[in-house]
Amino acid sequence: MTKEQLFDMTCMTLGGRAAEEVLIGRISTGAQNDLEKVTKMTYAQVAVYGFSEKVGLLSFPQRDDGFEMTKPYSNQTASIIDDEVREWVGKAYKKTVELITEHKEQVAKIAEMLLEKEVLHQDDLVRVLGERPFKASEPTNYDLFKQGFQDEEDSKNQEAAKTPQPDDDGTPSLGEVVPT
Repeated sequence: MTKEQLFDMTCMTLGGRAAEEVLIGRISTGAQNDLEKVTKMTYAQVAVYGFSEKVGLLSFPQRDDGFEMTKPYSNQTASIIDDEVREWVGKAYKKTVELITEHKEQVAKIAEMLLEKEVLHQDDLVRVLGERPFKASEPTNYDLFKQGFQDEEDSKNQEAAKTPQPDDDGTPSLGEVVPT
């Protein structure tokens, strides 16, 4: 994924928290899991993927084996990483609040649909928001699923076009070979 895609994903993940603030005027504990995901994702961008100019082209992957007791970098670098993560999440949250404020009516409509249906599908979102402003670099599973149906229909249409069609009176067209 690109840095821009991860930023968009961060904004999307912060959407619930930002919507509470914009639409309700107060925040709840409901977004705790989202905040945890955003924090891990942003730390990875800064400390693992080398996306931070301040940290540089370094990678400090998290070890999960339980044997590492210290971080492989100085306290100063740890402070830079923490500051970068805080700044990046802050920028993403600010952008998310701006987007939700700008599209407040659409967000409220989606919230109403969720209360009514409990589950929304991509078609529901397209009806409210319109098509995506850009195409994903990789097709989603839903895109592949839809494409499978489109390919099947295109194949049927091509076969139908190859099959000779009789005129309105049921007689073959001029020059058409009819099996006997």
